[in-house]
Amino acid sequence: MKISARNQIAGTVKMIKKGPVSTEVVITIAGGNEIVSSITTHSAETMNLREGSKVYAVMKASEVMVGID
Repeated sequence: MKISARNQIAGTVKMIKKGPVSTEVVITIAGGNEIVSSITTHSAETMNLREGSKVYAVMKASEVMVGID
């Protein structure tokens, strides 16, 4: 896989919540931490995602926001 995003974290699909338009994918990464992604249901189906699938969480953002109460 060759992409321009620098943040590529290997993980395993823990859970999938499929909806008519979007699908929530929970990915377990090193240390037992989790990353949650919302993708189109079409993409989830095209990639044939299943619980236990080996995947990469790929992040590319122009900014990171921080908030406090």
